[in-house]
Amino acid sequence: MNNAEKVELVLIYGECQRNKRLTSLTYAERYPERYHPPSNYVLRLLQGLNQEGRFPGTQINQQRRRPNMFDDDTELQVLAYIRAYPRSSIKQVARESGVSYGYQDGAPAHNSIIVRQHLNKIFPNRWIGTNGVVPWPARSPDLTPLDFFLWGYLKTAAYADTPVNLQDLKHKIQTACDILSEDQIKAATLTEFLRRLESCLEHNGENFEQFIR
Repeated sequence: MNNAEKVELVLIYGECQRNKRLTSLTYAERYPERYHPPSNYVLRLLQGLNQEGRFPGTQINQQRRRPNMFDDDTELQVLAYIRAYPRSSIKQVARESGVSYGYQDGAPAHNSIIVRQHLNKIFPNRWIGTNGVVPWPARSPDLTPLDFFLWGYLKTAAYADTPVNLQDLKHKIQTACDILSEDQIKAATLTEFLRRLESCLEHNGENFEQFIR
């Protein structure tokens, strides 16, 4: 199986509520022309992702490939890891996959020469930002829960009744944060984030928020 097929198997495993036998049957029905691995094969894939950050049997040629550079196989494995373990932090995904990037927003101070020189030293060929090695993605707030959820939620809550002064505004923001439920946070950081990530991939990294409302 190639990595794209392995990713599809992992995704079906999630659809089947982590039932390996149902996963095997569903994969065979959906892709009758492909090789059909044994039912426990998906568990081996997940074990490899969890322990090594890549699918079992995937060899990384360190001499031919610069460290921390993405190729198609690495991208597929990172996406599969996130799908299999959606609660993983960015640091955990980076640690398990062996790929890490620095990320800057568009603040003018972040574009100064001294900052760029520092980033080039710490994250050579792998930092994202204005005038960076990797261009800052357009509309990247589409994938940031603080932007697509929290700021709008706080603004709506704080200005439902116009604050009378700065102290009242601070109090309203604090109260809105205090009453945030665990379900609301999970919906934004897990369910909604994955939905937006899939939409981003579907539209080749271009603007996509207008398609998911």
